[in-house]
Order: sequence, then C-alpha cells, then structure tokens
Amino acid sequence: MQNLKHKLFAYFSALMFVVAMPLQAQTHAQSNACGADGVSLDHVIWAVPDLEGYAKRFTKLTGIKPVYGGEHTNGVTANYLVSLGPCTYLEIVGPKKGAAVADLGDQAKSYAREHVAGFAFSTDLNAPPKALQALGLGERREGGRVKPDGSQLSWQTAALSGLNFGDDKFQFVINWLSQPHPAVTSAKGAVIVQLTIAHPDSVKLRDLVEANMLPIVLQPAGKPNIWLTISTPNGSVTLR
Repeated sequence: MQNLKHKLFAYFSALMFVVAMPLQAQTHAQSNACGADGVSLDHVIWAVPDLEGYAKRFTKLTGIKPVYGGEHTNGVTANYLVSLGPCTYLEIVGPKKGAAVADLGDQAKSYAREHVAGFAFSTDLNAPPKALQALGLGERREGGRVKPDGSQLSWQTAALSGLNFGDDKFQFVINWLSQPHPAVTSAKGAVIVQLTIAHPDSVKLRDLVEANMLPIVLQPAGKPNIWLTISTPNGSVTLR
C-alpha cells in the first residue's frame, strides 16, 4: 500500500476544531501571493471514474462549466479545473476521453469511485515554514503539463510523509514555477467554504492551519474521510 501511495503522489506531483472563517482565509491567501510568503491551500483533488461524465455532472450540480486542463504525462488521465478563490482551485481528475479506469493498472483502485483523493498546499519550497517541515517534507519532484492552448505549466512538489489519511488519500506541497496560477485561468463562479479532514492524524495540521488561516476544518474523531464544501450559483455543494 505504501508503494501505491508513492506512485499516486508521483502522478499527482485533504471532536471538531474549526480553524478559520473562509473569507479570512481567502483574503490571507491572496495577500501572501499564493504561498510565496507563507502557506495557502493550493488545490483539492476530486478523483472520478468517468472524467467527461463527471465534468458534465459538476456543471449540472453547480451551474459552473469546468475548464479542460489537459492530459497528464502518464497518457491515461486528464483533468478539468474550477477556481475556488484567488489562490485555490478544484482539480477534477480521471481517465481521459477514450480511456478506462482499468487502464490505470495498480492506480485503478483510486479511480473506481468518486472521492476527494487529496489536496496540496502551496509554499516556497526553498524556504518552507517550520510548521510544514515538521510534517515531514519528502524529496522534491519536478513536474509539468502542456495546456490545451500549448502553454506550459511547471512546478515542484514534495510529499508530506508525516501524514497518513488513508491508502487512497495523499497530501503534498507544490511550488509553482510558472505563471499565472491555475486558479486565475480556471472556471469561475465557485468559492471554497471549507475542506474538512476527518482523521486522527488531522491534529498534526493544527499549527499550520491556524498560522495561515486556511479554510480547513480538522475533525480528529469520527469516521475517517475528506470532503470539500463550496459555494456555487446553485447553492452550497459538498464533494466527498
């Protein structure tokens, strides 16, 4: 299972404790230049078994049509993107058009059902805050993607090895090396309300979330899960 989690991270290279109000979090995220001067919640990943079908379902559910982000270098998956604020976006990811879940091999289990599969924080990996370092930053990985318009996105990522929210969940840190940030070019109309992380390990994030006023609710007790609540033209929507 640990080997599978490493592969998943390489590909993607999430009692109740309410940490901050969403508006405060978004204002703070904008002021720190998307993690350049601290840490912001960069994106949340919603893994689905039928990418095209779920993109249409999202539109019907929210009134927002996601923007196609392009294919990944594995040649099997692709994504659609929705902005959730000035520095945060939703990535809807699944098998590209014409591909099937079975084509993903040992990663297929992660796409067999819709679920919030993970999330990423944004920061300057050359000077990561102590609260992030305390969570166990793994080695850096270079990544990139060619957008449908031909422009190139590039980034660095590092896993958070000190967190384990389940074998089908993952969390990491991303440092964008290209501009503009995907939240700027993604479909507009949604605003993040909160990302809820229900798991005993979630308490490890308390200092990081408090210090950066992130729109995250930590729930150490109860059934482990991660879900995202957003405000849309069609009202409040929760993705699980």
